[in-house]
Amino acid sequence: MRKSGKYRTAAGMAALLLALTAGGCASDSGTAEGTSSSSSVEQTKTMTAGQADSSAASDSSVQDGSEQEGQVENLAMYVPYGDEGGYLMVDQESGSVFTVTMPEEIYDIDGNKIGQEDLEKGNILRIYGNGIMMNSYPGQYPGVTKIQVEETGSPSDADQYQEIIDGIYQEPDPAEVPLLSLEYRTTQAIVSAATSIGSYRWEYPAEDGTMTEEVADAPVISQWEVLNEIDFAEPTDLTLSFTETPKQVTVTRWPESVKGQAELPEGEAVEVKETENAQQYLLEKADTGYLYLVKAEWENGYTDYGFQTIKK
Repeated sequence: MRKSGKYRTAAGMAALLLALTAGGCASDSGTAEGTSSSSSVEQTKTMTAGQADSSAASDSSVQDGSEQEGQVENLAMYVPYGDEGGYLMVDQESGSVFTVTMPEEIYDIDGNKIGQEDLEKGNILRIYGNGIMMNSYPGQYPGVTKIQVEETGSPSDADQYQEIIDGIYQEPDPAEVPLLSLEYRTTQAIVSAATSIGSYRWEYPAEDGTMTEEVADAPVISQWEVLNEIDFAEPTDLTLSFTETPKQVTVTRWPESVKGQAELPEGEAVEVKETENAQQYLLEKADTGYLYLVKAEWENGYTDYGFQTIKK
């Protein structure tokens, strides 16, 4: 069966998507009552442990950690979920939940260097970092420098947090086209931004087991009705975060002067690099004044995403 789709935007999903991927930062609320932003661009506030207000809904995981030699330590349980590398850290003192930017230094209980993929459900981790946390839910902690497995624990130990997982994560709907969000840093914040969706072709199994194909044909990116904008002051690294792991990602850009044109000249190919997180790609030194087109491919289709960079 073939269905016609309509090209659309992914606005409003960025903050939640970034929290659900394995990249991330320290924490916000210690319960599952936090909400994600509905705007297409979210600037995440930062605070240090000393600035945290105990009456606010900010995470106390960093605040409760012990400090040694300028490092803040936290003890947290590793709780993975889904099939795409999603996880939460649950602080064992405050009960707050957060994700981290995984450091290069991750060690098992015997002191051997390992990777994130070697961490197991229920592991108790000692997390070392700079104590700067991001006010979001789940929290984000980008300043982690080292992780040490303190106790092996048991997968059943993590079952007590299933209600929290259920509150922030749902199994992907195979009929939904994957989404792409962007993450970048400014001097004052980590910014999450959604992208617009253009053409796509997506196959998925219907309830009766037959394959359904949905197709949307958009005009060239210079004529998209909605093209989400991001702004920064100087060339900036962008992390491209997909809700499903793509097989291939390519990026092309055009100067903003082409906006409105019905036909486009050949665009400039932009290199993107794979990261340790299979759902994320790195676009280094993105510049302002361009229209960027990201094409991602999967076994069952492709999607075109777009955004415009503006000089701040």
